[in-house]
Amino acid sequence: MLSNIIKPIFIFVLLCIWVAIAGELFMRVMKPQPMLPRYVTAGDFGIRVNMPNKDYVHTTPDYKVYLHTNSKGIRAPKDIPYTKKEGVTRIVLLGDSFGMGYGVNLEDSFSEVMRRKLETSWGSPVEIINLSVSGFGTAEQLLMFQNEGAKYQPDIVISTWHTTDDKENLRSGLFDYVDDELVVKNDTFLPGVKQREMLMKIPGFNWVMDNSQLYNFLRGRAASFVKKIMLWRRSTAEVATHSSSQSAAPTYSLLTFSLAKVLKSEAEKVGAKFVILDIPERRTRTEFSSELPEIYRQHFNTVSPIQELRDNSGQLLYWENSHGHWTPKGCEIVGLKLAEKLTQL
Repeated sequence: MLSNIIKPIFIFVLLCIWVAIAGELFMRVMKPQPMLPRYVTAGDFGIRVNMPNKDYVHTTPDYKVYLHTNSKGIRAPKDIPYTKKEGVTRIVLLGDSFGMGYGVNLEDSFSEVMRRKLETSWGSPVEIINLSVSGFGTAEQLLMFQNEGAKYQPDIVISTWHTTDDKENLRSGLFDYVDDELVVKNDTFLPGVKQREMLMKIPGFNWVMDNSQLYNFLRGRAASFVKKIMLWRRSTAEVATHSSSQSAAPTYSLLTFSLAKVLKSEAEKVGAKFVILDIPERRTRTEFSSELPEIYRQHFNTVSPIQELRDNSGQLLYWENSHGHWTPKGCEIVGLKLAEKLTQL
């Protein structure tokens, strides 16, 4: 009787193992996947932060790069105290995976290119406090600055803007735009964090996360599906909430723009200048477009490297076989453009 129960279970387990091995081999041979593990955890203020003191590798058909975070989860080679030394210019960078420098080693990131250029131009040391976290929208940038960035006594605050920010800000549900005002809606947004932390307690799971192409394929598809569901639910709620408002149609953009205005105000409270970096979209190797609304250029100091990207069209500026982040050459163009802007402030 017992054997009649054990045998089907044993066969099922073997079948699962066989399917997993076959799927892994298929991915590696026929459809190699970008291996971009994200080590994030719940921060003390309700949003994701990078796990501290982590060393890991990103591998794609295009590149292999190394990432390291310090004790505060910042992609930096060493810890950075909150107190600023005399004569040092501090720049807080807020952004997503582009801001964090996915696709390049730290020395090739646009923030490091910018830092080296500014130190040469100004003749004094510059420190970059990179508080970017993959997947961040403007809402999370704002909370990150209020709870961490302001402590670093920045002289300049750079916020990256990407065409996905409107959706990310709506999806997070952290803020809402009601009656021409920005209001707090929820205290936390931790998508998938608890589930990931539970899985990471399983022996061997970290190795699977870092090395299995099948897992990364399935995780990516699942994350994309969940994002679509979350966005659909938030969008439905927005339509219901603002159905009688004249500003219902552009709520997404108004929310993001309002968040940017508050972020600028928070930067100015600590005496920092505020700059928005536009991240152009790559259409082809020779075609790029900027989706940054004109209203941003009217209200903020903005930097868009789109003309410089076009001037170098035909070169490999965005990785084409991964998630489309900047190559070292793309980062060089962006970093030099930012440095040029900052010297003019």
